[in-house]
Amino acid sequence: MMRFDLNFRQYLELEKLGDGALAPVYNFMIKKEVLSVANNINYKGKIFPLPIMLDVSKKTATTIKKKNCINLFFKNKLAGKIFEPEVFSLDKKKISKKIFGTISLSHPGVNSFLKQSNFYIGGKTKFLKRIKNIYSQYEITPQKSKLFFRKNLFKTMVGFQTRNVPHKAHEYLIRNAIENYDCIFIQPLLGEKKVGDYKANIIMDAFKILIKESLNKKRVLLGSLSTFMRYAGPREALFHAIIRRNYGCTHFIVGRDHAGVSNFYSKFEAQKFVKKYEKKIGIKILYSTGPFYCSKCKIITTEKICIHSKHRVDISGTYIRSVFSKGAKIDTKLINKKIVDTILKKYKRDLFV
Repeated sequence: MMRFDLNFRQYLELEKLGDGALAPVYNFMIKKEVLSVANNINYKGKIFPLPIMLDVSKKTATTIKKKNCINLFFKNKLAGKIFEPEVFSLDKKKISKKIFGTISLSHPGVNSFLKQSNFYIGGKTKFLKRIKNIYSQYEITPQKSKLFFRKNLFKTMVGFQTRNVPHKAHEYLIRNAIENYDCIFIQPLLGEKKVGDYKANIIMDAFKILIKESLNKKRVLLGSLSTFMRYAGPREALFHAIIRRNYGCTHFIVGRDHAGVSNFYSKFEAQKFVKKYEKKIGIKILYSTGPFYCSKCKIITTEKICIHSKHRVDISGTYIRSVFSKGAKIDTKLINKKIVDTILKKYKRDLFV
């Protein structure tokens, strides 16, 4: 029996396989499954858009070929096993083109994927133990989110994802969800990100402030999704919707550039893609048209409601970052001053990866 030490990204994948967050996928994929997902968005007859793989070094791959079982360790603790492991390699540029729509190294998802070893192992995977890590304090399992849903006798729960601190456009979406549905599950994505993204504690603390100051706590559940960003745009939007279904959500908000990066995906491309599969994945999609501030109406609104296109003020991530990183003047029409003041007081400028 052989030992393999997982890095943090790999451990989080194992953990999500084990707690059902990635259902119908419970195992690290073998080659034919990876190709089926990449080429056909299909995993054993079910819709699934992204491969879940375990990369290993060439040396490890050579040794594993002779083993019947691999013990998976994290932080020197046994976390899981893979039985009868299959070792394989891929045409990674072809896979990248399918998954990300590009092979450009300026795309962070492609860059990360192509830099990995081209040796992978897959097979029957058994998750044995959750191991405490830097995200454990924020984590809510699918079992806990479903319990919250059942205990409160709710019929609808909206999943909301972000990888940023909340601004007024986020607040608009959250308030609208609570108004029209029973509750909202705010589930920021933590995990391996690109340079310039917010640190996990900053995101979670900012949402705690928002909930405490502004929202009905009985109708809000806050917990992280601890996995890494793929930046795969449309496919990742579908991936995130499936995950929220597994957490018990009946609805999921997909933004105009969900899981996008730079200009690799067109406006609303993710929404159009997810819409094709909505009925098959068992969760209803709420399509955000991108809330903005109207200087004439003097409110946060959307293009479905407001006709004053010349008075539109978009709430850009660049501006919000400048508030936190450079001390730019806080525009309370665009972001909650209490969030900014509290975060800066507590963490100064140490906010980004």
